[in-house]
Amino acid sequence: MNPVIPAPVPIPLPAPVWLIQLLMVFTFILHLIPMNLLVGGAVILAVSSYRGRNEARHRELARRAAHAMPPVVAFAITLGVAPLLFLQLLYGQLFYTSSVLMAWSWLAVVALLMLAYYGVYWFALQQEELGPRGFWVIALTALIVIYIMRTFVANLSLMQQPQVFYARFLTGRAGNYLGPAEALVFTRLAHFFLAALAIGGLGLAVLARSWKAEAPELAVWARRYGLRWFQAGTGLQFLVGLWFLFSLPAEMRGAFLGGDRLSTALLIVAVALALLALIAARKSLAVGSVAILGTVSLMAVIRHLVRIAYLRPYFDPRTLPVEGQWTVFVIFAVLLVAGILTVGWMLFHFFRPAARESTR
Repeated sequence: MNPVIPAPVPIPLPAPVWLIQLLMVFTFILHLIPMNLLVGGAVILAVSSYRGRNEARHRELARRAAHAMPPVVAFAITLGVAPLLFLQLLYGQLFYTSSVLMAWSWLAVVALLMLAYYGVYWFALQQEELGPRGFWVIALTALIVIYIMRTFVANLSLMQQPQVFYARFLTGRAGNYLGPAEALVFTRLAHFFLAALAIGGLGLAVLARSWKAEAPELAVWARRYGLRWFQAGTGLQFLVGLWFLFSLPAEMRGAFLGGDRLSTALLIVAVALALLALIAARKSLAVGSVAILGTVSLMAVIRHLVRIAYLRPYFDPRTLPVEGQWTVFVIFAVLLVAGILTVGWMLFHFFRPAARESTR
């Protein structure tokens, strides 16, 4: 029986497919950075909040680091809009169908995001008033953001399997389906979670630089502590990455193991950059950060190539009609570049005092 695949929306794309794909992957990379900082940071804060009941260093770390979390949540949510819109533009009929099949879980993401946002602010602004209860606030917040991540992974994994849509619908579970319980989904979730712990740890190490003037001993200890999270998450990532690779169908796996030059080269360079980050981060946070940013960027590209491979038998967005709306895209590009430059300027001025202090 031929799979029942929803037809694309009969509206021309406003730009060529290659440009939309480029923007989708690029904006997804921008979203990945604060998203990983949010998930990893919430977990690290929960651990430090618990250990802070008996250790002053962890208590002070949680107090200081928590104040960086509200902007991280704002960036994670805001920067997640653009890649989601580009995804809907190219794969709307597939993404909407998978969302409908797991409707209640998907709709719950909005309410859960608001709860997580509130939890982050509550913990950041009222730690002293909360006392020991602060651990439960940030621990619950961490569980919420992990569940949100799990929901996104499940939805996007289901979107890549349009051949199962109709069968899922016939089971009568439409709206209550929680997503495919397959090894590939669990490996993708573990892959994202460990990446979040690693990036969260590296973010803590970078943030600790700004504490040198006020609390030099804490800054040195927090840097080492954050790097331990980074090294543990990155090291385990190599094992989970192998698990994820060998969970792929044989044809896709073969493409990354020499069957396709581009796919193989991307994987090799991504692994090499991760190794460089693991080795260099202890001596130079700048080199480690740049290397791991390269790894994250290449992994986002590899993720898109895997999606293309999954959907190739059923749908190719290059078959969609195109009617360019270049004025809109120029405005978007100008605002995107201006936004990136503004955030870069803000971060530069935030960390510049710590950089000056470290060179004395």
